[in-house]
Amino acid sequence: MKTTRRKFYYIVAILSLIVTLSSCEYVGLGIEFGNGPGDYRETTDYLCSRTWTDEWTDDYGIYYYQELRFYPDNTGIDYLYSEDRYGNRQESTLNFAWDWWNSSYTSIRLNYGSRYSYMDNIQMGGNQLNCLLDNYPAYFIGK
Repeated sequence: MKTTRRKFYYIVAILSLIVTLSSCEYVGLGIEFGNGPGDYRETTDYLCSRTWTDEWTDDYGIYYYQELRFYPDNTGIDYLYSEDRYGNRQESTLNFAWDWWNSSYTSIRLNYGSRYSYMDNIQMGGNQLNCLLDNYPAYFIGK
């Protein structure tokens, strides 16, 4: 009797662990978004909670700094600054409309009016937003 009862508790513990680990989808570093009806609100709130910044230098030595700001009304601002090795600077600020491009909230379409841009394979969490921005890796930090 003791052996049967012990096996039963062991099976229940394993099943509980499996259900617990599979009930949430883990996105990025340090934040969990479930599979329930609050997904849109949770992911949108996190996306809109800060200004996302990235900086990099291309193969020609041009330095870039970009800020993306998303607003809950599905609008946003894209600021881009660049400077070449001779000190020539360029700045642009573009407005866009955005929407989640898939139901798992891992892709965003940015509508700049005359063109579209896409953020795919989004991973958010731990004050980071990593994605493929128009098929190029981008690593944004929240400010």
